[in-house]
Amino acid sequence: MEIPTTAPGVPSAAEAANPSPFGRVVAIFTSPARAWTGLATRPQWWLPLVVMVLCNIAFTLTLHERAIIPMITAQWDQMVDSGQMPAERVEQMTAFFRSPAGMAMSVGQQVIVWPIVMLILGVGISFGVGFVLGNRMPFRLAFEVANWASLVLIPSYAITWVLAWMKESLRGIHLGLGALVPMSEPPEKIQIGLASLLDAIGPFNLWFLAVAVLGASALTGAPRKSVAWVLGGLFVALSIFMSALAFLFAPGS
Repeated sequence: MEIPTTAPGVPSAAEAANPSPFGRVVAIFTSPARAWTGLATRPQWWLPLVVMVLCNIAFTLTLHERAIIPMITAQWDQMVDSGQMPAERVEQMTAFFRSPAGMAMSVGQQVIVWPIVMLILGVGISFGVGFVLGNRMPFRLAFEVANWASLVLIPSYAITWVLAWMKESLRGIHLGLGALVPMSEPPEKIQIGLASLLDAIGPFNLWFLAVAVLGASALTGAPRKSVAWVLGGLFVALSIFMSALAFLFAPGS
C-alpha cells in the first residue's frame, strides 16, 4: 500500500513555494526578490501583460476627451503657427479623434504598442543577461521579467491620471527630473528632448529597473551586481534613444 507523502488537502512543499497569481502580484510590490518562484517552469507572463494593457485602455478611455485631445490639438495648433500644417487639416483631424472611430484608434494603439514595448524589453534583458553576462536566459524568462516588473508602474499611471485630469492635458506632466527643465511657451525641441531624458531618472522607472534586476538574477542565478550594471547600461542607452526621438519628432524649432 502506497503511503501518501502529504495529508489530503495540504499542498506539497513545491506547490506551497509557488505563489498564486494574486500572491505573485502582491509579492512584486512587497517582496520582489521572492516573487519569481515557479516562473522558470510555469509561464505566467500573460497575466501582467493583460493587466497593463487593461490599465492602458482605461487610462486612454477616461482621458481621451478631457486630456488627450486637448494635448494633441495644442501640438497641431503649434504646427499651424509654424506653417507646418494648414488649419483646415487640424479641424478635420480633431473631428476624427473626437469620433468613436478616433477613440477606437487611440485604444487600439494601446493594445498594440504595449506588447511591442514588452517584447523589446524582453529582447534587451535576454541579450544583456544571456549574451553579455553569459548566463543562459531564454527569451521567455526575460519576457516574464519585463512583464512582471512592469506592474510597479501602475502607481505612476494613477498619479499621471490625476494630474492630467486636473490640468486637462498630458502636456507638462513629469514624474522624474524632467520637471527641473525650464520650459518656454511653446517649448523648444531641445527642452522637450532634455526633459524626456531626465524624466527617465524617476522613482517609478528606477523601481521597475530594480525589480527587473532582481527577477533576472533570480531566474538565471547571475550575481545581482552584474545584472544591475548590464541592465542599467541598457536602461541608459534606451533613455537616450527615446529622448532623441522626442527631440526629432517634437514640433517647433
